[in-house]
Amino acid sequence: MGELQAAILHKGMKAVRRLPLVLWSLWIVFLVELLSRGGWGAALNWTVAAVPEAVLNAMVVLGFMLLLTAIIGSLRTSFWLIASICLAFGLISGVKLSILGVPFLPWDLLLTSETKDMAQYVSGLLNFNVISGLICFIAISMLLLYKLPRVTLRLRWKQRLIVAIGSALLLVSIYSDGTLSLKKAVHIQNIAWDQTQNVKTNGFLLTTLMNIRFLFLNEPDGYDEKVIKELASDVKPAVAVPGETKPNIIVILSESFFDATKLKNIKFSKDPLPFFHTLMDNYTSGSMLSPQFGGGTANVEFEVLTGNSMAFLPQGSIPYNQYIDKGIDSLASILTRQGYTATSINPFHSWFYNSKYVYENFGFGQYIPQEFFEPDYEGPYIADRAVAKYIIETSEKTPGPKFIFANTMENHYHYYPGKFKENTIEVTGQTGNSAGLLETYAQGLLGADDMLKRLVSHFEKSPEPTIIAFFGDHLPSLGDDYQAYKDTGYLQENDPDFLNKMHRVPVLVWNNYLPKEQKERLDMSTSFLGPYILKLAQRPGTYYTDFLYDLYQRVPVLPSKNEFSTLGPDAEKMKIYEKLQYDIMFGKQYGYIDWKDKIKNPNYVLGLGKLNVQNVELETAEKEPKLKIKGSSIPHDGIVMINGQPVASTWINTNEVSAVLTPQLAAAAAGSTPLKVEIVVKDSKESVVVKSNEYVPNQVVFSGLRKENVK
Repeated sequence: MGELQAAILHKGMKAVRRLPLVLWSLWIVFLVELLSRGGWGAALNWTVAAVPEAVLNAMVVLGFMLLLTAIIGSLRTSFWLIASICLAFGLISGVKLSILGVPFLPWDLLLTSETKDMAQYVSGLLNFNVISGLICFIAISMLLLYKLPRVTLRLRWKQRLIVAIGSALLLVSIYSDGTLSLKKAVHIQNIAWDQTQNVKTNGFLLTTLMNIRFLFLNEPDGYDEKVIKELASDVKPAVAVPGETKPNIIVILSESFFDATKLKNIKFSKDPLPFFHTLMDNYTSGSMLSPQFGGGTANVEFEVLTGNSMAFLPQGSIPYNQYIDKGIDSLASILTRQGYTATSINPFHSWFYNSKYVYENFGFGQYIPQEFFEPDYEGPYIADRAVAKYIIETSEKTPGPKFIFANTMENHYHYYPGKFKENTIEVTGQTGNSAGLLETYAQGLLGADDMLKRLVSHFEKSPEPTIIAFFGDHLPSLGDDYQAYKDTGYLQENDPDFLNKMHRVPVLVWNNYLPKEQKERLDMSTSFLGPYILKLAQRPGTYYTDFLYDLYQRVPVLPSKNEFSTLGPDAEKMKIYEKLQYDIMFGKQYGYIDWKDKIKNPNYVLGLGKLNVQNVELETAEKEPKLKIKGSSIPHDGIVMINGQPVASTWINTNEVSAVLTPQLAAAAAGSTPLKVEIVVKDSKESVVVKSNEYVPNQVVFSGLRKENVK
């Protein structure tokens, strides 16, 4: 054998000995797809039918495995670490896909707190596919690592450097769209506008790598200060002359609100939305196209409050968690500059979706989250009637025109039987799981309908002109893979009208002062609701809301971004929309030049008002001394702290709370040690949300303490 042949044989044998690395990578990819797709058959079908995509997914795994090996020096350790991480994310994606119809995306890493909070409702996690997959993973991995031909398992530093460079080049060639892009070579497209289809087509790991680029948005062509200012100055005002009336504007996002009576082949023993249906006959109503299904409430809020559109942002992203880090003009700030007070009311944790910071950046003057609610629950969440109560109370105690934005939580996912104490509506036409889900959901609709009735009953008697916009954020998730929708025949497999059926939410606009003849039939995208309300109330907006109102007249329902070209002459309007939104969210905010410093409210307060301790008195008690603490805006779950220690307390009302003096504190008070009294509010993570001033009562207050009280 010649030297050339020997050299070829030697290199060939070395290459063969490296084949297990590819097998390891393909094995990890297959198991990730098993967990992500939820079945052995689906994973096998994809692996066989999508060979280029499967190979590229394996190259992603191989690249990271080699890169980690270059760092730690151990190939086996790298295998187990990379495999564990990939499988964990694949499992999470499968669970999320089955519940919400959306896979796990890079932006979800920013939502770990929310995921943990909702994890109690994830059922069937340890199913046959998961258990069998993990057993096979361990067994076959041991075979691949320890029984097949060995590869070098530990590398010296020179080898590690070569491996690091090679793995980095491999990952870059997969990630990039340049000349040497491996994606281009095998004609793989990033289906960014439909991430569910993206994962189904390209595989979970490759899709995840491709999506990383969307964490950073590119500047639109032609974006600069001159262009933005010219675009802003060319917009015709939607309200040329402001109306003499400044009506209260109340906008209510009703959690998962959908008219379930539209479902086919079922009957409810009674109408779950009797009042809503009555109002629809007499007032403006219709539907809106929501960017969400089954979850992602914050994205609908984002569109309604700011007019910005999720169409120009990565699918699956959550602007509240990713992008709102500065003043963004909203209905709250626009109306505040016109003399309104702007309040947000949300019966959930203040940390959820970063709300306490987002509402401040939107220009609200006050935000009342769950930590400041009285504990009025219906099922696991604060009742809708409690939200109505705080809306009414806020309106009554606030002088002048009010803008109030409120969310509800009572009818939030889940909908399994037993969520509420009793389901008073029976569903016929369906049996089993779907019937149970629909009965529970219908029970929650009764709460939403009752809330609407309470508000309308109150404000129709009010002398203050008032507009109430009431709408759903998204349809409810009724079982895995749209189970109830399919069982009732509302949704077909591969339904061509999927978008309209699963993303259309009801909207109702009621008022107590405009002529009944102004009733309209609404059909719009959620980002147009704000400009529409400003026009209805005859309140001037900004260049942005005026532009959006004009666009609403032309294109009331926005198509998906990949269909913008079908709009003909209005396609150019969509480019302007994208450019203006980029300037607001990521650019220099050139359009805000006249009011950039008038968006955030310097007096922004979290809670019922400014939490303040104003006076402390000693109460007499048979067994133990107590303090009567008086102040303002004291919430039900406020914690009384004396000298830095929490003490037992009883909430009386928002102006008074009674606190027990422990023997040690009583002894200190009877002596010469001053007591320092304050009230703090903590969230579900035990973080302090708000605390009052520190009040030091005069020692004379404690002169009545007897010795028997301080033992």
